[in-house]
Amino acid sequence: MSLSINTNVISLSVQRHFNSTTSRMNDAMEKMTTGFKINSAADDAAGYGVVKKMESVLSTYDVAETNGQMGSSLLQTQEGVLEIIGSYLQRIRDLTEQAANGTYATSSRVAIASEVAQRMQEMNRLCDVTEFNGLKLLDGSQTDGVNLQVGINSGSENVITLDESLFSSAKITAIMKLTEGAAQSMASGAAESDTLKYEGAAGHWFESATIAAMDQAGLINYQAGTSTVKTDGSVTITALCNAVFVNDNSARMFLDTVDLAVDDVTERATQIGAYMNRVDSAVESLAVQGDNLTGAKSLIKDADIAAVSSEFIAAQILQQAGASMLTTANQTPSIALNLI
Repeated sequence: MSLSINTNVISLSVQRHFNSTTSRMNDAMEKMTTGFKINSAADDAAGYGVVKKMESVLSTYDVAETNGQMGSSLLQTQEGVLEIIGSYLQRIRDLTEQAANGTYATSSRVAIASEVAQRMQEMNRLCDVTEFNGLKLLDGSQTDGVNLQVGINSGSENVITLDESLFSSAKITAIMKLTEGAAQSMASGAAESDTLKYEGAAGHWFESATIAAMDQAGLINYQAGTSTVKTDGSVTITALCNAVFVNDNSARMFLDTVDLAVDDVTERATQIGAYMNRVDSAVESLAVQGDNLTGAKSLIKDADIAAVSSEFIAAQILQQAGASMLTTANQTPSIALNLI
């Protein structure tokens, strides 16, 4: 190779290798700093595309998991209030069992009727105020089921539908259906001043008329003025309790009605429990799928710090050697001066 002053080929070659080594060291530093071996599409175009798709799916998994958790919270809210209503019904049954004993005087039954009425009113109040994120849960106004999106796609297999029966009214007028025997006993035992009205066959309550008799169709006839009528409406809790606890016979017949209400609440609580298990299972499945996908993404995107640190050290050593050689190469043209 000729000795030239104008063109230092050795220096140019050293510079080229020095720049390449510096680039390798900078790349290793970026990977160690971020923890990723793919920081841009330039690092690995195919891997970058796969990782971005995985990250999109993972984000959707997180949202679907949150959806399921919200559904589980909704069911827990329902279950908690129904548990309270169930305890109230048990107390009402205990009081009714007590009133069914003929040893109690009228004043005692009046006291029982008062407590039962207060508990019924509180049950109705709970049904009116219980809601979740604006959805009424127990007053019967939510006539459709609630769909929980617990998958990442649009198919029906990604939806858990909470049946509309879960949201039916749990108020007194909805869960306490008088049996025919109870209605007959109450009709015969109630005072003429009572304003209870109830259609035993269809399960509807009525008010604003006095009980007169019960016809063959299972309907209680009510005296309104001089005419016997059957009208629609809703019963007052006070009127119901006055009729139920008028004597031990009517109280005894009411036990069956309370049992039906207990069964209604218990069946709904059982159904809620089944849905909760299903929703919790879906949430757990989403978490497992997310973990597996995260692991797969890590294999593609995450840097092997041990390998990268070794590459960094090697590049650093080469850079230092290159800097030393560049100094030597830049001094080479000065040798030509000795020939002049």
